[in-house]
Amino acid sequence: MKKLILMAVATLVVSTVLAQNEKGTFSIKPMAGINVTGFSGGIVEDIYHYKVRFTAGLEAEYACNDWLGVSLGAVYSQQGAKVDGSFEAIGVNEAGQQLYIKAKEKGKLHSDYINLPLMANIYIPAVRGLAVKVGAQIGLLVNDRLEVEVETATIPIPDRPSEGLEPADVEHPIYTWSSNSISDICKSVDFGIPVGLSYEYKNVTLDARYYFGLTKVDKTKDPDTVRNRYLSITLGYRFHL
Repeated sequence: MKKLILMAVATLVVSTVLAQNEKGTFSIKPMAGINVTGFSGGIVEDIYHYKVRFTAGLEAEYACNDWLGVSLGAVYSQQGAKVDGSFEAIGVNEAGQQLYIKAKEKGKLHSDYINLPLMANIYIPAVRGLAVKVGAQIGLLVNDRLEVEVETATIPIPDRPSEGLEPADVEHPIYTWSSNSISDICKSVDFGIPVGLSYEYKNVTLDARYYFGLTKVDKTKDPDTVRNRYLSITLGYRFHL
């Protein structure tokens, strides 16, 4: 009786794997969803905050065997972050006098990419439709735009009070700075590692991935150690070829 039960379980597991991914087959999957996107590294974590944006694309997958598939995608990915924070710095005016500067920033940074993820999809035999994903990704920047309003307070350092300086206490001009040129802010190529999980039922796939950017994407005059980070959640449909 025990042998019969074990044989039945083994047959069920094998049939589940084969149903998920038949060796030598191709499939394509259009998908769309959202990115929860931001940055990591340096002081930007105090200024740049996560925001929700859009993503959509197409992936093609080849089944290497019953439990492993390899996919290559082309995905339009809206990234960037919300700008909201403050910072302090020491500057020098035209007369050579040192200034204490306190600034508040508010706005948004949009950086849009065509991402090319190469993924290994490892299907779990015990749970039909479940897969673990890991791979490498190249992102090609197609647009970046920074729109930010900055309120500044400046005062000569010899006259700086010991505490309590706020932008309202001294001259506080408000100005808006914006850029609309590709790669003014971010480098044109990004590289990183996506990892995630997916679950498929009747060809409908729910996919969740987290992207760890490895490239320092800041291209400004005084670059920071800024890297892309985002969580992508998409819904797709698999077409078997």
